[in-house]
Amino acid sequence: MGLGENEGEARLREEVAAMEAAAAEGRYEDALAASESASGTIRRLREIAPENASHVMAAAGLLHNRSHFLQRVGRNDAAVTAAAESAALFRELVPADPAFYRPYLADALVRLGAAIEATGRKDEAREPIAEAVRQYRETVFDAPRHRAGLARTLVRFGEMLAEAGELERATEAMAEAADLFRAADEGGEVLFSPSNAGPIPAGWELLVDGPAYATALRNLAAANSLAGRSGAAVEDSRQAVDIARRVARARGVSEPDLADLLVDHAQILAEAGYLIEARKNVEEAIAWYESAGPTAYEPRLSWAYDVRERIAGQ
Repeated sequence: MGLGENEGEARLREEVAAMEAAAAEGRYEDALAASESASGTIRRLREIAPENASHVMAAAGLLHNRSHFLQRVGRNDAAVTAAAESAALFRELVPADPAFYRPYLADALVRLGAAIEATGRKDEAREPIAEAVRQYRETVFDAPRHRAGLARTLVRFGEMLAEAGELERATEAMAEAADLFRAADEGGEVLFSPSNAGPIPAGWELLVDGPAYATALRNLAAANSLAGRSGAAVEDSRQAVDIARRVARARGVSEPDLADLLVDHAQILAEAGYLIEARKNVEEAIAWYESAGPTAYEPRLSWAYDVRERIAGQ
């Protein structure tokens, strides 16, 4: 007897649970194996009910996760293929309900950009991110609750523009992201710690709002400082530190990102003449680096010492 739809969906839930458990523990090879089993179940479900959009969505979501796992184990070309297939499936779903499916397509495009960049093709990686921004703009027009998603994507797009030397466009993207995050924060839409939505790729996809929010403000503060707008720079930098503290509280642990922001903030404060506050911030950063282990953070600690010395000389 063949697999029935109800039985298949129950099996799929078990396989996805096993995949997520393995990923949560960092066992990405095991997560890949579980996702392969789930892929077979989804294929059978799509054969049973080819018009069932939930099965197409499940297939697209699974490919999204597989792309991440593949990248984690160094199979970058395969990760690109999986991400491209995920985006293609979500794109097929969009016409049926654009307001519902567009955010999923946007996230799939962000994953595709991450996968492409991991292969070293940075210029090529910008296009999926640019399209993700466009898709999110359309989404926000219909559903403002997705403002944080657009803001996260703009932060990464801004970073990529800056890496390509397009500094003016990068600053515009960061400014727009900061404004969106402020509005989303007022609406209680900003997440400051990881949700159960899935694995967070280290160092690339800012899928948690808080760190992306702080990154937007940090970059905006630097741009304002460079342009001589010290008042705006201090305001943005102060807010970036506040957001980083909220992230640390939500996660229950202080992190190097907060210490780095404190050193940046100290420099901006010193440039604006707030020397006492500047010293306080750099001393807090130094205390964190020293307590976390001078060897582990030696370059950052040396940087903080240099900033403290420069502030003392003012």
